[in-house]
Amino acid sequence: MQQASFLPQLMVGRPNKETLRVLLVEDEPGDAKLVEFALRMSSSPVFQVTHVVTLAAAIEHVRSGVETDVVLLDLSLPDSSGITTVSRMQEVASKTPIVIMTGMDDPRFASYALEAGAQDYLIKSDDPEKTVGRAIRYAITRMAGQIERQELIERIAEQQRHLIEEVAAARAMQFDLLPRPERVDHRLAELGLEVESFFEPSSGIGGDLWGCLDCGGGRMSFYSFDFTGHGIGAALNVFRLHALISDHWDPRRGPAETLRVLGSALRGLLGRGQFATMFFCTVDCERGEVEWASAGAPAPLLLTDGGFHFLETRGIPLGLSRTPDYTDHRMPFPPGTSLLMYSDAITDAPQPDDELFGESGLAELVRELLAQDGRLAVDHLIEGLYSRVRMPLEDDLTAVCIRRLGPSL
Repeated sequence: MQQASFLPQLMVGRPNKETLRVLLVEDEPGDAKLVEFALRMSSSPVFQVTHVVTLAAAIEHVRSGVETDVVLLDLSLPDSSGITTVSRMQEVASKTPIVIMTGMDDPRFASYALEAGAQDYLIKSDDPEKTVGRAIRYAITRMAGQIERQELIERIAEQQRHLIEEVAAARAMQFDLLPRPERVDHRLAELGLEVESFFEPSSGIGGDLWGCLDCGGGRMSFYSFDFTGHGIGAALNVFRLHALISDHWDPRRGPAETLRVLGSALRGLLGRGQFATMFFCTVDCERGEVEWASAGAPAPLLLTDGGFHFLETRGIPLGLSRTPDYTDHRMPFPPGTSLLMYSDAITDAPQPDDELFGESGLAELVRELLAQDGRLAVDHLIEGLYSRVRMPLEDDLTAVCIRRLGPSL
């Protein structure tokens, strides 16, 4: 490898001056001398030049670990020529700025060189004393900007990977809050109850949840709630309310008193503008009735052998009042009766004509399903909904059907 170091005298007595290490790759002695002379004329920064005459020597120099701030690269070398020279150099010096030296004054060629990885280019016919130093400084600045942007992109990508992992973990945790069949199916069978459900947050995790609570004897309580917002913030509120239910639930309380206790406890935990709608009911299989109260939840459907109707669900959402007040309601719930709880993702879903699906759309769909199947199956309900509204839905979707086993509807 032919190599020579220049300008040692310019570094003497100037320890505070910036020194830039230049790798000059040029096989024409005259062109190399012109570049070296131009760099010697610079007082700030000071250029330390290492000169090689082949691409192989340049690659060996870089791989040796010698620090290099910029590469001045001729594209007509004994062992390489053209744009591929840039690519080969860039492979071993991906974070080192490259300035092309060429005899071609062609804007298209310059564009190709930049696309191949160079930061700037010089026309050999130009005055090197005026251009080479400026080109080096520009190339270094441009490479620094590219590296900074790439590092920013990589940091953002890494943050996105972490966020995806965290959302996946939070999604698994949220699904773990749902009733597990192995824990509740035996008890439901004892009571002669059957539960079908569908649960799907709109953005991986969300603000919906449903659950059931064993009251002992012939009674089982069920609830569904829906927080404002979507994503991580809403999911955190789901965990808050689920914890409050675990801490404050008492089977001796009626649904209205249960909602009052939860609403009071939740009031101080939520941010401004945050609240939850909630429906809470208790099925008493010994007395053959259902008792419920609502905190502004979508009106569930009660399906009997005489048809179906929407239940009364007026009430202030949880978290909006420190002293909320709710009302208990009761209706018969004999064998063969079903209760459908659902989130407002169903009634608020837009149809192709931009009209909301609404309670009327839900009622029509349920009427069709009962006529076809004689009973309301949650999976058929969801399929029917998807076929009637614009997809994808922009809200968390929950549907739970509680059925007392007996004569089919």
